[in-house]
Amino acid sequence: MLQGIYLVTFQSSLATVGEGIVVFDACGVHGANETHVFRGLQAGAGRLTVEILHLGGEKYPSFGALDSINLDLEVTERTPEGFRALGGIRESKNIRLHVVGRRLAALAE
Repeated sequence: MLQGIYLVTFQSSLATVGEGIVVFDACGVHGANETHVFRGLQAGAGRLTVEILHLGGEKYPSFGALDSINLDLEVTERTPEGFRALGGIRESKNIRLHVVGRRLAALAE
C-alpha cells in the first residue's frame, strides 16, 4: 500500500495529461490541482481506483467533455522515491494511462 505525499503525473500514449499533489493513506487516495480533484481507494498491494472530478477551468483535453472519469490502475513499480502505475479509463477503454508518482514527504506520525 502506498503511503505519503506525492507529485503525480498522468500520461496518455499521446502526451502528459496533467499533474497534481496526491496523498495516499490507509483511508485511500486524496488530492487536487487547480482544476481537478482526485479521490479513490487502494485495494490490496497495488490496485488503485481513482475518480478525477473536474472543478473548473480547463479540462484535461485527452479526457474529452466528461465532468468526471474513473481510473483503474495497477502499481507496476515502487521505490523509495516513487511509483509507476498503468491502467485505463472506464469511460474510454481505448485510452491507456501511465501514472508516475514522485514521493515528496511521509505522512505525519
